[in-house]
Amino acid sequence: MKTTGGRSTKKAEQGVSSGFFKDVELTEGRGEINKPRFYESVVATLTKRLPESSLVEALKALDKRFWPGEQEDLTLFGEQEVHRLAKSLGEPAGEAVGQFRDWKLQGTPPGKTLERLCIASRTYLPTSAECERGFSAVNNTDNQSLLREESLSSLLFVDLNGPPLDKFDPVRFVKSWIKAGHRLSSSRKPGRQREEVEPRHLWSFLT
Repeated sequence: MKTTGGRSTKKAEQGVSSGFFKDVELTEGRGEINKPRFYESVVATLTKRLPESSLVEALKALDKRFWPGEQEDLTLFGEQEVHRLAKSLGEPAGEAVGQFRDWKLQGTPPGKTLERLCIASRTYLPTSAECERGFSAVNNTDNQSLLREESLSSLLFVDLNGPPLDKFDPVRFVKSWIKAGHRLSSSRKPGRQREEVEPRHLWSFLT
C-alpha cells in the first residue's frame, strides 16, 4: 500500500487529476500527504488500539510463516502455545505437543490431534468485519420489523453466504416455492374480500 496503493487510492488519484471526485468539485487543500508515513501511522495506531491477544499469539505456532529460521530457536518454539490451545479445546495436550514437535523438527505430517487444532485455528475470525456485514444486511432488508426471527435469519444467511446474482439460478427455487402453496404478500388485498357475482342478462329471468 505504501508504494502502489489500493483501488480506493487509485480512484482518489484519478479524481484529483480530473478535479472531481464523486461529482464533487475538488479545491486546493493543505498539500500532499506523505503516503509512507501515513500508512505507518495507521499501522502503529491500529497495533496500539488492537493488541494481539494471547489466543492470536498461540495460533501463530500453527502457522509456518511465523516459525523461526534457526534450528536452535525452533527446538522449543510454540510448545507452550500448543499445550494451552489443546487444553482449551479439550484435546490431549501431551499428544498434541508431541505431534507438533515431530511436525516442526522432522517434517512429518500433523497427527490427528494436531490436525484438529489446525482446523480449529482456521475458524478464528481476526476481525469484526463479518459482524459489520451482518448489521449492514439487516439495515438493507425491507420491512425488517415485520419479519419473523426465522425469516430474517434466513435472509441474512442468504445475503452473507449466498452466491453472487450472476451465478444464482432461481428457477428451481421459485418452482418449489409455488408448489408449496406460497404467494406474494401483495398478491391479495388485506381484509375480507367480497365475492364477485357475475351479472345476469335480463332474458335469463324470463326463461
